[in-house]
Amino acid sequence: MKLWKGLRLVLLLATAQPAPGATKEAELPDKEMLKMMDFLREMEMIKQMEMIRELDQAEAVGERAKNGTPAKSAPARKKEAPK
Repeated sequence: MKLWKGLRLVLLLATAQPAPGATKEAELPDKEMLKMMDFLREMEMIKQMEMIRELDQAEAVGERAKNGTPAKSAPARKKEAPK
């Protein structure tokens, strides 16, 4: 009986295919992936530059409003006397 179990184990291991391991080809990204990564980096840089421009514009508008005429307060309303 032990011989039969041992023989089955040997046959099973002999017929099993080796597990696919990571190869060097799978580790390296392809050219399209590298181009896409570069594109995304450029897009992120463009977004950051636009945000900096918008922030500069907002600061300039804030400075103009601060140095310009002061904001007028709303006129006080007179309460009507009860009739």
